Amino acid sequence: MEHGEFRVWTGSEPDFAHQAEQVRSLLGAPDNPALLPPQFAAAALTGIGGTLVTRSHAGAMVDAAFVLPTFDPAVALAVRHAADRPGATGLTLVDSHRPWVLDGTALDLPTHWDASEPVYTDDSIAIGEPGSEHAEQARSLQGRIWKSPSENLYPTWLYAPVCRASMSLVALHGDRVVGFLLGFASKPDRDGTMVLESQVLGVDPDFRNRGIAVHLKHRQASKARSQGIASIRWTADPLQAGSALLNFGRLGAFSRRFLPDYLPFRNELNRLPASRLRIEWTVAGEDPRTELSQHRLHLRESVVPGTTCPIANDGPMDLQIAPGNPLIAIEIPRDWTTLQQSDLTAARAWRANLDDLLLRCLGDGPDQYLITNAVIHRGRAFLLAEQATDKLLRLYS
Repeated sequence: MEHGEFRVWTGSEPDFAHQAEQVRSLLGAPDNPALLPPQFAAAALTGIGGTLVTRSHAGAMVDAAFVLPTFDPAVALAVRHAADRPGATGLTLVDSHRPWVLDGTALDLPTHWDASEPVYTDDSIAIGEPGSEHAEQARSLQGRIWKSPSENLYPTWLYAPVCRASMSLVALHGDRVVGFLLGFASKPDRDGTMVLESQVLGVDPDFRNRGIAVHLKHRQASKARSQGIASIRWTADPLQAGSALLNFGRLGAFSRRFLPDYLPFRNELNRLPASRLRIEWTVAGEDPRTELSQHRLHLRESVVPGTTCPIANDGPMDLQIAPGNPLIAIEIPRDWTTLQQSDLTAARAWRANLDDLLLRCLGDGPDQYLITNAVIHRGRAFLLAEQATDKLLRLYS
C-alpha cells in the first residue's frame, strides 16, 4: 500500500523480512541500540498487527517508522528514526487506521525514570515495573542468558512507562535484576477481545528453580486483567522441557498451533531452526473448582506415558501411532540446550522429527490435538496432547 512518498509494509509482502532488515541496516544496525531487534522486526511486528512505514525522497529512504499497536485500539505508537540521525529515536501516538500519518502526539522519550513500588514474594524477590537502571540490567541479562549479540537485544526505551505499546516487569533481589518479562499490545481478536503478546521472559541462571518465572507471569496476568485484557499469547520452543513444564504444567496454558522455523536468528540456545509453539493463556484466573481445573488435575494425576496413553515417538524416531487416540504423549529432550551443544547431529534429528509430528497433529480440527500439559516420567520429558473435541475446546475457550 502506497501513500505518496510513504509506503506502508503490512507483512503480506513476500520480501517483507528482507525489507525490514534493509531498513534496519540503513538506520545503523547492528550498531544502533535504539532499534527493535531483527527477530522482532521480521516476525513479531506484523504478527501483533504492527506495520513498517518508510518515506522516500528522490528514490532514497529518508526516514522510517515501526508502528506498534497500543492498549488503546484506536491509537498506535510510531517509533520513528531518521536516516541521517538513526540514533535519535522519536515516539509519536498516531491514528491506528492511518499509520502513515506520522504527525500525531509526540512523546518525550526519557533517559531516566523511577521504578514503581514492587510487590514482594515470599522468597526475598520483588516483582515490579522497572526503572531506567533496571531496564539497562534487563537488557544486559537478556544478552547473558541467550549469549546474543547486542543487536538482538530489546532497546531500553521499551521498558519506559511512556511506551504505551509495551508491558514490562522485572524481578529484583535487592537492586539486582534477576528476571525480566516484556510484552506488547496486540491487535484485538475478531470478537474485539484485547490480547497481550508476551515477547520475552528471562531468569538469571543463578536464581532459577525459585519460582521467579511463575511470579512474573502471574503478575503480568494481574496487570493484563486490570487493563481489560482477556488473553496472553507467546511462542515457545517445543523442545525446551523447562519451558513446557512452566507453560503447560504450572500456568495451565495450551497450544494448538505450530510455527516451523519461525525465527530467523541463531544463537547459543538456538543453533538449529527456531521452530515454536503458539501458546495461549486465559488470564481470568484458574479457580480450582472449575471444570477445566478439575480436568487438568485428573490428567496430571492419572497419566502414565506408555501405559495410560501411547507415546508418539521414541526420541527422534516417529512411532507412527494410529490416529484417533484421545490422549498422546510426545517425547522431547530432557535438556535441549545441552543436546545442541554436545551432539548437533542428534539435535537436528530431534528437530526434524518433532517439526513433522507437530505439523501433522496440532490444530482444532477433527483428529487433531491441543498440547495441554507436560510431565517428567522416569527421567524422560513429555508433552501431553489431547484430542481437540468440542468439549475440550469449550473448556479452553
